[in-house]
Amino acid sequence: MKKALIILIGLSLFVYIPLIAQKDVNCTIVIPVGEFIVDGTDISPGDVVCILAGDKDYILFKDIQGTEEQPITIINKNGPVVINTEHFYGVKFDNCKHIIFSGTGSEDIDYGFQIKRVANGTGISIDNKSTNFEVENIEVSYTLIAAIYAKTEPYQGDCNNLVTRDNFTMYNLKFHDCYIHNVADEGFYIGSSKYTGLTIYDCNDTVVLPHVIIGVEIYNNILERTGWDGIQVSSSPEDCSIHDNIIREDSWEEYPGQMSGILIGGGSVCDCYNNQIYDGKGDGIDVLGLGNMMIYNNLIVRPGRMFFPGQPDKFKHGIWIGEVVTSNNAYFKVYNNTIISPKSSGIKYTNANASKGYFINNLITDPGQLQHDPQNAYLNIDNSIAPNKVEISHNYLSENNTSPKFMNLYDEIFDLLPDSPAINYGTFLTNEGVTFDIFNRARPFHTYFDAGAFECHDPSADINENKEVIGMPYPMPASNKIYIPFRKFNGNIITVSIISLQGRVLLKQKYRNYDISDKNLVVIIENIKSGNYILNITTDNYSDNKPIIILK
Repeated sequence: MKKALIILIGLSLFVYIPLIAQKDVNCTIVIPVGEFIVDGTDISPGDVVCILAGDKDYILFKDIQGTEEQPITIINKNGPVVINTEHFYGVKFDNCKHIIFSGTGSEDIDYGFQIKRVANGTGISIDNKSTNFEVENIEVSYTLIAAIYAKTEPYQGDCNNLVTRDNFTMYNLKFHDCYIHNVADEGFYIGSSKYTGLTIYDCNDTVVLPHVIIGVEIYNNILERTGWDGIQVSSSPEDCSIHDNIIREDSWEEYPGQMSGILIGGGSVCDCYNNQIYDGKGDGIDVLGLGNMMIYNNLIVRPGRMFFPGQPDKFKHGIWIGEVVTSNNAYFKVYNNTIISPKSSGIKYTNANASKGYFINNLITDPGQLQHDPQNAYLNIDNSIAPNKVEISHNYLSENNTSPKFMNLYDEIFDLLPDSPAINYGTFLTNEGVTFDIFNRARPFHTYFDAGAFECHDPSADINENKEVIGMPYPMPASNKIYIPFRKFNGNIITVSIISLQGRVLLKQKYRNYDISDKNLVVIIENIKSGNYILNITTDNYSDNKPIIILK
């Protein structure tokens, strides 16, 4: 009778516990549940190392080295590998090369390696001269410091063998389809933030340059509730991109200097595109890199709004471009971003050493600085930057979130309705490589580029008889004349005013529609001094303020 009861329980478990669908993985080496240290003694290039499912305290991979032609794959088998530890790391790679670390061993589990908690350290550490890694489908949460950490510190306990820029380079790091949440510091901490030099106090205060990373790609990851920056990449001067990630609620620790959804740190040249960043306490994107990079097609929603919400002097911006070290003749190109309700300015630009900053086709709504510094609410260009080192064009600016006519504000769908005034508002950037939008749809779809990250693909969306389309004034800065493009004008009277930052109207002129020559209205500004002003354009059906710069 007792034996029969046991059989029934076993059958019950068999019926109600779902089977885990396994991939057909050809394992070269199988690591049992009770083994925590895996060294490269019996592992050869091209091997597939299978980690059996189960609970582990930690895993140390040491001296495992594949080749470029035959990388070593490390993959879960028979279900998830779960780590919950008091240790200093969850998974550590020590002196490993050409590794694919994959959580795709079970078809119905998104994350085959699940690092649930690391009480005293980082989730995944790739260090001690490790290089050439692909990390995919890993979950990391509740770590004391960064979730994923990839760099080698110069000091490894021996002052005679420092790891520095002249004797080690890390190559080709790829992180994708990972889920990072509830971590105390950065989600991704990639490369040294001490690009300009690091003092080794244990070696008679020796100053060294940390190694660089050639080749970084971070994409298709989800990050939620990081204490510091969501993604930080520093010291990566070549072949770096950060794209198609979703980041929510970054910077909740409010640690100074570590507050952004994405930080492109000193020494990096990273294109940053197609990312979605929501409700961080920090800036949406901070750029401190070398220059010669593009920031485009990003959606940034309410950056910094929860950071001292009652104190407007605690600034947080949609995108901030500052400086650590800037390359000679460097540019920064900020194109087609949608920035919704930033706490302070939409875009803040303070890099006076770059050759030029380009701010084109962006869509910015409801910036917090409208109440305190309206001239700098949308685009805040530092006064130290010469006007000829900035190009501003075709940005759609709205004091509220309803005028752009997003598809569904309540559900935060920021695609454009067919009658959105932001459709066809932009200028062509095809030659710049912007040929797609945030959803990787073709751009442009209609007559012109749409402003912002989304390119409306509704066939009915285009310029029609009842829709006015007025472009951004140019050139910028202007000297004697300002041209205002009118792609479609249906009213009778156009009123143009130039207003000082103190609110004084310096010029106010009315024009009729036949004054538009070659689709441009020409405004003479010979009698207005150099400075920053507001250009107000009002028609029968339209009114908007646009920032302008006059330089004599």
